[in-house]
Amino acid sequence: MENPDECARDKILKMENEPKAYYVRRIKEIGRIAGRLKKKLRWIAFLRLLVFLLLFPAIFILTPRLLAMGIVSTILLIVLFLWLIRYYLKLEHRSGHAQALLQLNQHESDALNYNYSFFDPGDEFLDTEHPYSFDMDLFGVGSVFQFINRTVSVRGKKMLATWMTNGTLLRETIADRQIAVKELALMPDLIQDFRAAGSLKRDTETDLSVLEDWIKEPFYYLGKKVYPFLAITLPVITILSIILAVFLPVFRGIAIACYLVQLFIVGSRFPHISKHHQVISKRHETLTKYQELFGVIEKGGYVSKILQAIHDTLVKDQQSAARSVHKLARIVSAFDNRLNVVAAIFLEGILLWDIQCMIRLERWKKAAGRGLNKWINALAEYDGLVSLATYSFNQPGFCYPSFSDTQVLKTESIGHLLIEPGERVCNDFEIDHEGSFVLVTGANMSGKSTFLRTIATNMILAMAGAPVCAREFAFRPISLFSSMRTSDSLNKHESYFYAELKRLKELLDRLRRGEKLFIILDEILKGTNSTDKQKGSRAALQQILALDGTGIIATHDLELASIEKDYPGKVRNVCFEIEIDKARISFDYTLREGITTRMNALLLMEQMGIIRT
Repeated sequence: MENPDECARDKILKMENEPKAYYVRRIKEIGRIAGRLKKKLRWIAFLRLLVFLLLFPAIFILTPRLLAMGIVSTILLIVLFLWLIRYYLKLEHRSGHAQALLQLNQHESDALNYNYSFFDPGDEFLDTEHPYSFDMDLFGVGSVFQFINRTVSVRGKKMLATWMTNGTLLRETIADRQIAVKELALMPDLIQDFRAAGSLKRDTETDLSVLEDWIKEPFYYLGKKVYPFLAITLPVITILSIILAVFLPVFRGIAIACYLVQLFIVGSRFPHISKHHQVISKRHETLTKYQELFGVIEKGGYVSKILQAIHDTLVKDQQSAARSVHKLARIVSAFDNRLNVVAAIFLEGILLWDIQCMIRLERWKKAAGRGLNKWINALAEYDGLVSLATYSFNQPGFCYPSFSDTQVLKTESIGHLLIEPGERVCNDFEIDHEGSFVLVTGANMSGKSTFLRTIATNMILAMAGAPVCAREFAFRPISLFSSMRTSDSLNKHESYFYAELKRLKELLDRLRRGEKLFIILDEILKGTNSTDKQKGSRAALQQILALDGTGIIATHDLELASIEKDYPGKVRNVCFEIEIDKARISFDYTLREGITTRMNALLLMEQMGIIRT
């Protein structure tokens, strides 16, 4: 009969190989496509050059001898040349997308081996004052955020960071997000297309803020009926005058007058138009990026509540966000023709070009502008979900949390997601009810701090709607507060001990206001002497218990662990033990009930040559 543990392990290994096999297959498939596209690009470039070179004999040799054939050949060659340029640009875009997909899959393949240095660590979200993010290494190089983050938009990155630093306590929201993440995780090709499209161009918060401010600006050219009237009438009269002037010289003066009038109108509005053009033109890259991202989202057929809502926001009443933004990008691209001096001379004097473009922009704002902010927010949410879905796809052995009505937390085989599976030691752990505390004792380097971060990090992910590194995880959503990495501040003239006291005061003030908190403390009052530390730590813990605080505290102070006797049913002792064989210390990082019996500071100092006996 097969060993159940071995069967479970084989199942997990098989699951862990599925994403690896997927990325290897995608690398091969996309590599072949990228190779074919490169060859096509070389051929099209060669044909384009050949057609361009053929234009000279068609114009200068064939046309003088055979006029009709020369003109037809020249026109056909020009049309073919322009078509080849357009086709080359399309192929170039497809080739860039394929290269982005290839790099994406190579990076994900490396990430499965815990090399995730390619991804944005979110350094801008580092905050030493946050209730827990700094203690839990949520941001920065080698952080939880860098491990999970696959966002391709500035607002999407901010959204993902918000989910991790301000997790929702609403069960329905968490459950809905879990369902959305599960659904997206089953669409790896779609989310890769989304990520590849987003990686080709960059966006900034400034770009989005400027666009949103531009949308709010009042209409000027649509607000004055004279401009729409002139934008139609003057170009029509000018073009007709030019055509008639070929046959009737009297119309030459009218054509010139109309031309000059249009230049005068454009010139009188030049500063105002240039200001608006500069604002919108600089955002052309952002617009084309978002148009492609909207298009990818709109292709998906979704079942989950959140994804359906995102799709419905982008496609509403026959109006598509992708098509609308594409239209805006085309207007901006056309507006940029004013930057070409030669083109501008003709466009401004014949078609009143600047006024035409400003009217088109204002018409777009009137028809679709109000939706832009909603579209950007929907995209940001989808972007954050794509990161969680990729994380879920990459970690099929992780579980989705369930909710508990009876316990604060109950886990089986919980570990830290940043520790590689071959080195990760998982433990079972539970906290029965609010108002109870678990004291963790153990020798130096035995795993106490890592365990605290393991519990907190998985709770953070659980409240973000993401899978957690555990076989089973049932919890009650609750706000987190930690004190693990307090530091002094020269700028604020604060000592280490004073900084610790401030952190403790903040914790107690929040408890006194009636907040329900899950508290993570690591060796509190480290900044004072041992006698003060013992008395102060005990007094602080008693205050927390009196205010029905819930959580975990790690300590070397075995005297503090004796508080369990004073609070039966509210305080429980667990520990990490070490094995000492003569001069050899071994760690198994396995959580046990009770208080530790072994310490190792002196032995470690001896092994490092700090002291000699």
